Amino acid sequence: MTIPDETTPHDDQQTARTRLVIATIGFVATVVIALGFPGGVRIVGPFSPLGGYLLVWLPLGFALLIVLLVPSLRPTVPTAVRWSIRPIDLLWGAAAGLLLRIVVSSLEVLCYGGLPATAGNAVSLANTDEVVHVVVALLSVILIAPVVEETFFRGLVLPSTIGMLRGGRWIAVAISALLFAVLHLLAVTTVAQAIVVGVGTLLVGLGAGSLAVLTGRLGPAIVAHVVFNASILALGLSAVTGGTGVVIE
Repeated sequence: MTIPDETTPHDDQQTARTRLVIATIGFVATVVIALGFPGGVRIVGPFSPLGGYLLVWLPLGFALLIVLLVPSLRPTVPTAVRWSIRPIDLLWGAAAGLLLRIVVSSLEVLCYGGLPATAGNAVSLANTDEVVHVVVALLSVILIAPVVEETFFRGLVLPSTIGMLRGGRWIAVAISALLFAVLHLLAVTTVAQAIVVGVGTLLVGLGAGSLAVLTGRLGPAIVAHVVFNASILALGLSAVTGGTGVVIE
């Protein structure tokens, strides 16, 4: 792993500031929409699991799209975090994701007395709609959410903050992690949930951000997030024996 020093390349300060403003607007819009529609949007049919995510993904994705499509917002030098991935990132990301899962799951057991992601009602797989429902739910949690969230927080917010500060990458890591945690705290309803979700997502954000700045690539952060989410759902998937179904949180 390459550990860059404080001379790591970063965006032009004005470009970074503009990108950060766009990211802030996208984040605030997401918070407002999430608070205004806590139940998400109602989608009938097997794609209903997307209803709880779309109102979060759309503002974040729109901010990313603006940065991608507007030439003047693109960095003129290599940023502190490039949108790239290498084979070695699979190793760094998997190791970090599993370590984070062990730490957060230990916190869940301490606060809840068990792992909530494996303590629900089984979803049967009796017909095509139910199979599609489960596949969509799993893809949303394991793949789509990590890609969207990491690209926004570690691919846009993190390098833009570093560029605006003209360095200070660890401050930027902390800022992106705090925003990441705040976004997930919007759905909590109890003190125990606030502790677990707040601390857990903060740790994940710090871990993903650290991987991003230490390698200079977004790939390890995405892999870590994917592994973090997939590792707990793997316990639920183990219920798919003898037609018992998949346990979804």
